[in-house]
Amino acid sequence: MAAYTRLRYDVEKIPLAALVREVLAVDDLESLAASDRVATRETDQSTPYHRCFYDNIDVIAPLYRKLAQELLGRDAELHYVQRVPTFRVHLRNSLAVGEWHRDSDFGHDPAEVNYWVPLTRAYGNNTLWIDREPVHAEYGDVIVFDGAVSWHGNVVNDTDISRVSMDFRTIPRDSYRPSGKTSVSFGMPFLLGDYWDIA
Repeated sequence: MAAYTRLRYDVEKIPLAALVREVLAVDDLESLAASDRVATRETDQSTPYHRCFYDNIDVIAPLYRKLAQELLGRDAELHYVQRVPTFRVHLRNSLAVGEWHRDSDFGHDPAEVNYWVPLTRAYGNNTLWIDREPVHAEYGDVIVFDGAVSWHGNVVNDTDISRVSMDFRTIPRDSYRPSGKTSVSFGMPFLLGDYWDIA
């Protein structure tokens, strides 16, 4: 069984990379400066780029929601979608995610499905690895995988470019069960209106 499925979307119709460049006020996402230290689980969401992304989530949200709706298609009304996508910056000489993991280790529901959306080229040691295999992807690809049970993470980026991506999760509405658990990065309750929203 394949570790993931690759989907494509029209980057002219949903120009996420251009919008993120504008929000970050940079000309080229692949040219973000190299890091002077390797990120950890505690620091992998704390770069100035992350702050800028999340501070401008109201600008990004409409295009993100358009992408989620397109990917889910006719099934959109049957799912909840992560309200705020997770932003990842894999700077040269660093990590995008501080440790290898399965999402279920951090309280995520096994019914969730992960969507990984690279906004730059993703290859070699700057990419997402699923079950210890690197995923080569281009802008316009979406990698769909079972993050609750698949080991995934990354290695120190020794390529010539920084990789930028975002990811989000969906859950079938009939599988959603409110719980007292919270997300590891932001302490957000896994509840409708907090972590989850209608697609």
